Amino acid sequence: MLINRVKSSLFASAMLFAGASLLTGCPQGDVGAPCNHGSVEPPSSKLVTFPALSCSDLLCVYGEEPTVPNGGCSTNDDCDNMAGEVGVFECANSTCRLSLDYVLERSMCSKTCTSDADCNNSSLNNRPAVDDEETACESGFSCTVLQRLGQFCCQKLCVCNDDLNSLENLEEQCQPGGEFYEDCLDDEMTEAG
Repeated sequence: MLINRVKSSLFASAMLFAGASLLTGCPQGDVGAPCNHGSVEPPSSKLVTFPALSCSDLLCVYGEEPTVPNGGCSTNDDCDNMAGEVGVFECANSTCRLSLDYVLERSMCSKTCTSDADCNNSSLNNRPAVDDEETACESGFSCTVLQRLGQFCCQKLCVCNDDLNSLENLEEQCQPGGEFYEDCLDDEMTEAG
């Protein structure tokens, strides 16, 4: 009788552990979920933050590279009028710059990838982890190169298709023989020590 209870307890413990492993062992992707770079100052263009603790793969990206208006300004409205867009830029020290609020609104969790299929957030049950209402991305994600300098130089990341117009030649320039290929190899060797 005691042996049966011990066997039952061991079996129940094993089943509980297996169930917990299934729930935590294969987390769903969170590509497209909102994230924060932890920066007080807005970037001047594209930005990859690692580690970003709010993202499953610890990558937070801002993938746009808008053209900042060149004239002087005294209010945010001056920047909006020069750019023809509302809320993208702000006036700081009589100069237009990207608005931190806008950057945070357009920043999303990402991950490294080899193909567009890697960016679809599918889990074993094929249910997306990030729904359309949660992400600021309207047109899905593609696997492409986002940076030509730094830690993720010429590495493919999941990037919102809304932002791809500013990235069209970068992937080609990161291929062997491309303009940035050697620079990225030098960066990797420097980081390796």
